[in-house]
Amino acid sequence: MRAPCRSTWGLLALLAAFPASLPALGQTPSPTEAGGVIAVGAEARRRLPATVSDAAVTIEVHGRDIRATATALAQRSQTLLTFLRAQGAERLRTEETGFEPELQEVRGQPDRIKGYTGRGTVSFRTLPDRLPILLSGSLENGATGLSQSGSLPREEEVEAARQELAAEATRTALARARAVAAAADARVAGVGRIEVDPSGLPSPFGDPVAMRMERARAPVPAMASAAGEAEVSVRVLVTVRLAPGSGGGGAGN
Repeated sequence: MRAPCRSTWGLLALLAAFPASLPALGQTPSPTEAGGVIAVGAEARRRLPATVSDAAVTIEVHGRDIRATATALAQRSQTLLTFLRAQGAERLRTEETGFEPELQEVRGQPDRIKGYTGRGTVSFRTLPDRLPILLSGSLENGATGLSQSGSLPREEEVEAARQELAAEATRTALARARAVAAAADARVAGVGRIEVDPSGLPSPFGDPVAMRMERARAPVPAMASAAGEAEVSVRVLVTVRLAPGSGGGGAGN
């Protein structure tokens, strides 16, 4: 009889190294036998009162040339900013300033520039109950239209709520993980990973207002407004490691 070759002896030694308790071909070990993991998600929500209002008003002027238009826009903007500062407005900022030519059609000739339109936007922050006064007063002090407005909680209030909601959602996810593990006669052996959804930002109460308003010559009455609330949500995904249970179906650690 021919002796086995060297490669045959190596294959026999490799097979002998495997434990006899391995599952048969085609069988999948249970998660607890494999030291498996499960991922469980949870979400926590909270409604916060809107404590500040952000608004933007527009200014529009007309002039015969760029210089005159720019001067008129600067004067109107200064009047508006002076009023808003006196009213205690926060985060005052002038933005989106631009100029456009005003064209006049001439028969048989190219269009003629008859003047220029200058536009600018001033944004500010105030308290919700002060917003109607500041919007109405802006129209009396240089503004020609309301660009947008909306109410939200302050950033520090949102961040504090998000931290509390992240902890709440994590506790909920861990409780669910223990319940799932207990149903599989396993226990939670440890936490492998916790992912926090970064998109849990508040949504403004109501839609932004975009409307055109002619600057009134008579005093403008105060506008009614409602601050409302904003919802903050945080989602977490917790991945936990499983270990075989005690056999009693308990939740484990």
